[in-house]
Amino acid sequence: MTRQPLHIALRAALLSRNVHQVRILLATYGLPAFSGAVAACSPRIAADALSLLSSDDRNAVLRHLPRPMCDSLRPLGIALRPSPPVRHLNWGLLAWRDTGPHARS
Repeated sequence: MTRQPLHIALRAALLSRNVHQVRILLATYGLPAFSGAVAACSPRIAADALSLLSSDDRNAVLRHLPRPMCDSLRPLGIALRPSPPVRHLNWGLLAWRDTGPHARS
């Protein structure tokens, strides 16, 4: 199925505020096709579609959208959730220093 029927189905689901149908469209057509259909919408309609998804699905779709579309969604309150910080191993904590009676000098 081409992107045009998916785009029409997405607009119809948004018009009826059918959350279940929007989630079914994502599950049925997959992330790349759904993201393409969202990217073809105006920023307000795209924000409406993304607001009906779970936060994990929303972030997955946002990662597939073009940068200009993501930038236009930011003022509408839709943005990628910041990724968790990467924990680096602090080697200073691993240095073993024996201060007991048998310690070497």
